Amino acid sequence: MITLLFPGQGTQKVGMFSSFLTAFRSCQDILEEIEDSVSYKISRIVEEGPIEELTKTNNAQLAIFTSSVLCLNILTREYGYNIYDTCKFLAGHSLGEYTALYASGVLSLKDSAKLVYARGNIMANVFSGNTDQFSMAAVLGLSSDIIAPYLCGDKICTIGNDNSSTQVVLSGYKESVNTIATLLKNKYNNIKVIKLNTSGPFHSPLMAPAIIELEKFFCKTDIKFNKFKIPIISNVYAFPFDNTEQIQSELIRQMVSTVRWRESMELIVNDNEIDTIVEVAPGKVLTSMLKRDYTNVNVFTLDTLDSIEKFINYNKNNPTKTFRKFRDTKY
Repeated sequence: MITLLFPGQGTQKVGMFSSFLTAFRSCQDILEEIEDSVSYKISRIVEEGPIEELTKTNNAQLAIFTSSVLCLNILTREYGYNIYDTCKFLAGHSLGEYTALYASGVLSLKDSAKLVYARGNIMANVFSGNTDQFSMAAVLGLSSDIIAPYLCGDKICTIGNDNSSTQVVLSGYKESVNTIATLLKNKYNNIKVIKLNTSGPFHSPLMAPAIIELEKFFCKTDIKFNKFKIPIISNVYAFPFDNTEQIQSELIRQMVSTVRWRESMELIVNDNEIDTIVEVAPGKVLTSMLKRDYTNVNVFTLDTLDSIEKFINYNKNNPTKTFRKFRDTKY
């Protein structure tokens, strides 16, 4: 069986789904439905850029969601690959969890597009005009266990994303993030700290105002949650869930909670029934992180027409192939 992974913000690039639209009329129809649902032409920014405009939170999130949905459409509709028969779990990194809900059949295309667009705008605007106080920074070369003891003080700084054994994202007040980053660099010589271009301290308690806005959106919008066809591994709990009644609280808590991606991937690779992990457009960020921790894991990244066809051909040639258990880690 497989697990599908859906990426989050940061994987956007100009022209990222152009080839999908050119190749298949169904992709053009889906794009039109997404844009009609939110009354916004995201395709213009994806096609024309500039990258600075596409990287803005409200644009990036809708664009990445759209790219993943178009890729999934090609895989399932155009090539006839049935994810409901072959996929044990779905997992999405932050924004990607919304795409996973669509893939699982929980949300219609229209409702998922509305939710993603609302979320992107909320996260972009909740600290509008006041972003200089906050920061996010990726620490490369250390685990969350090593970093956690440094996260103390008067101002909030927390782990926003626990991505892998060697990649952790700090989120909080700029002063605290900078102080902790300096302490870590002084203590550990071989690490890197990269400041991230975000509009707020995502996945930290400081995002509480965004919770209020998301709750308002749920109250005023008739979003329908259907039954799960495939369980989704929660960002908040790093554990599969398939209870429709949990969804709204999960998405709200996700705003202020650490993305427990490292633990989620550990759960997947140690599941004896899963032999292949597939990242669904755009980019290769999630599978690249995974391969650094689990060198023998069997992965595919579906971000081009060629890569989708390669995955389909692989499955035709290996319909019942069983891979070794994923135990080869760097720990």
